[in-house]
Amino acid sequence: MNVDYVSRQFVLQVGKRFSTYLNELRINKAKKLLLDGSNEKIYCVAEQVGCGNNPQYFSHLFKKYTRMTPKEFIQSQK
Repeated sequence: MNVDYVSRQFVLQVGKRFSTYLNELRINKAKKLLLDGSNEKIYCVAEQVGCGNNPQYFSHLFKKYTRMTPKEFIQSQK
């Protein structure tokens, strides 16, 4: 299959690009992990959601989708 074809089909079926869909899944999982409280380390959460070797990118991505940093998110939920 052609990558362009699969990408177009994904957008038609889901309504958003694959990268956007994947990032939303990552952020939702990260929110659950951060609220769980078993992981105080942001880099551990980043690793668990697939941004393992780049916690700065994870924080940037988290802020892009939630308008707050992971630490701010934890504090807002307490």
